[in-house]
This record gives sequence, C-alpha cells and structure tokens, in this order.
Amino acid sequence: MTNKRKCSFLKSESGTISIIFALILPVLVAIVGAAVDYGRYTSARARTLQAMDTAVLAAGRVLQIENGDEAKALAAAERYYHENKSNMLSNDNVTFSIEDGEITVSITDSRVRTPFLGVIGIGEMKIRNVSKAIIAAGSNSGSHVEIAMMLDVMGSICGSYPYNCTSATKLDAMKAAAKDLIDIVVWEDQSLYSSRIALVLFSEHVNVGTEYFSAITGTSPEGNDDERTCVRARDNANRYEAAKPNGSKGHCTHFPQSSGTCRPTATLMPLSANKDALKAHVDAFAGRGSTAGHLGTQFAWYTLDPDWGSIWGNQSKGLPYSMTTEVNQHGKPRLYKIAVLMTDGEYNKQYSGDGSTTQAREFCTAMKNQGIVIYTVGFEIGTSGSAYDTMQQCASSSDHFYNASNGDELRMSFRDIAMQVSTLRLAE
Repeated sequence: MTNKRKCSFLKSESGTISIIFALILPVLVAIVGAAVDYGRYTSARARTLQAMDTAVLAAGRVLQIENGDEAKALAAAERYYHENKSNMLSNDNVTFSIEDGEITVSITDSRVRTPFLGVIGIGEMKIRNVSKAIIAAGSNSGSHVEIAMMLDVMGSICGSYPYNCTSATKLDAMKAAAKDLIDIVVWEDQSLYSSRIALVLFSEHVNVGTEYFSAITGTSPEGNDDERTCVRARDNANRYEAAKPNGSKGHCTHFPQSSGTCRPTATLMPLSANKDALKAHVDAFAGRGSTAGHLGTQFAWYTLDPDWGSIWGNQSKGLPYSMTTEVNQHGKPRLYKIAVLMTDGEYNKQYSGDGSTTQAREFCTAMKNQGIVIYTVGFEIGTSGSAYDTMQQCASSSDHFYNASNGDELRMSFRDIAMQVSTLRLAE
C-alpha cells in the first residue's frame, strides 16, 4: 500500500515539473533571445560610435593638411565612417557638417534589427548620437604655440642649378614643406591663444636685415640693402646663452662688407601670426653659400627667447619659458616652444672656437634645458656622417627626428610635425 502511494506521488511530481518547464520555456527563450539581441545592439552601437569618432578626426586631419578645404574634409569623414561602421545596421541616417572648424557627425535614426525581441513587438533598436571634433588651434586649443623654423639655404639646395638659385627641385620642395607647416599651424583665430612662426634662414651666416642689425651687432649696416646685414656668432663666454646682446653680454659679430658677399640674401623673420607674410617670405628664399649650422640653431633659439623681445618687438616677443611647464584645462602645456631644424648637408663653416657641428649640439642642449622641444629634419643627408648624427642628437627624442630622402618625404615630415603641434581632440 505504501509503495503504490510512493509511485503515484512520483508520477504526479514528474508531471508537474514538465508542466512548469513547458510554461517557463518560452520565457527562458525570450530572456536568452533578448540577451542576444541586446548584445548585438551594444556591439553595433559601440562600433558605430567609434566609426563616428574616427570620421570626425579624419576630417580634422584633412582640414589641417588641405588648408581648410571643407569639401575634402567632409568626403574623408563619410569615407571613414562607412568603412568602419557596424554592418548590422538595417537603417543608417547619418549627417556630416563643418562649422567654424568644428566637425560634426550626427546619427538621428540608425537601427539594429532584434529578431528575438520582435516576438514581443520590438523588431528594431535605435542608435542616436552626435560626435564632434575640435581642431586644437586658436581659441579651441588652450595652448600657445611658438615655432622657429631653421631652414638650410646653402648652395647645395640648388642641386645641379646655378650656385645662387631661387628655384630648384630641392629648394622648391623645402619651400612647399615650410608653407605646409605654416598653413596647418597658423590659424586665423588668434583671440585667446596665439600660434606664431619664426623663419631663420642660414648658410654661411644669418642675415638679420636692416631692422634688427644695429641692435644685434652694436654697429651700423655697411650699405643700404639687406645683403650687408649678415651676422656671426658671439665669440665670448656668453656664446651658449640666449641673453640679448648688450654691453655686458656682448653683441653678435657682424660680417663686414670688406670680407666678401653676405650669404644668405634671405633675411630672418621673427615670430609672426601673419600667414600671408610668412608664406611670401618663404617664396623669396634663395640658395647660396656654405653651411654654418650652429648660427641657424643659435638664432632659432633667439627668436623664441623672451629676453630678445625688445629687439624683435612686442608682436614677436616670445612668451615666458615658465608657461611650458604649466598645464591647461585639457592636461596639455599652456605653451609649446618648438624649434624645427632642417639641413641638407654637413655643418662645415665656423669662424672661431669649436667646429660648427660641436657648437650646434651645444646650442641644442641649452635649448632643450629651457623647455624647447626640438624636431630635426635631414633632407637627403644619408644614414651616417656628422649631419645625420647631429640631427639625431639635437632632436628631443628619436621620434622627433625625420630623415627625408626626397621632396615628398620632406613635405610629409613637416606635415607630421605640424599636425602633432595642432592636435585634434574630441569635443567635450
């Protein structure tokens, strides 16, 4: 009697479990299906949002490189977005726009199918988002930028052309590279944060021009044109300092007319935010003379040094070094002081003391100790020799050294430097 009751109870219990399982099975399937659908949605959403960020940053790079060409930038944004978005989108309503240097990619109604949730009437889930990128220049940057471009205009830049040239393959490439950097770094909006560039041309000397010659040398120009305003380095104990020239620190030595021809003819241009004036100055470059690289390095430093502001004028006065160690609201330095040193050959001209190469390296060390970041660019200098070694040693790090073997690589090097300076960031 007892055993029969037990069997009956077991049969009854088994039947109950089956009924319960049958009742909850659809719920379990729905829960698992919903989890699968939601997982697909979150994956599609994450990939699509990443594609949006990639698109706006790509557009920003194109704006920098192509001198603000909005059509090319928008085309780049569309291309990068569609190449990187999720392939699970069943509908994709996306728009691209640029206004005041701010690139926007906006999704208003993109959808991901949800077949499991469709059982309860949720056949799709929507993605809505806006991604914006700001080019960190002008009022958006939070940082000031000062760049001294030291450019080698010695005779070898003329290549097989006449020794004194205004156009040649190498010279034209250098001009194009310099103007690329100017286009990217110097923006129109200088209201809150300045971005300025100085141009320091060197060959056998540095030509400071009539406007600055007397203050720098303590003498008057010997002639009426800029070809009589070349200077050499200080020949005293203050050689490796940037203190402005005066009675106690000593003036720079002028190159007298009686000693020969002043080289280069192109004059130094202190820090300026005038893009048109900077590019016009680049266009006037001419190749001439041998290579006193230490003089170019020295005067690149002088254009960045605040103490020289009284010589260059208030518009071209460098900001205090202390600002390079201060941090802005984006966690970046409030001021970037940068030297871009470019040469196409060995430093083979000096006037006293150590050789040009040794002096150049000493100047580089002193500049870095002041917080100046140095990028160096060799132009067809090979992979060994003193020019190669000097460019490596002067650079702030191995990542700051570029070795261009042709004109295209030279332009790419200058563009890369410029884009590192004019950084992009996603809008907060």
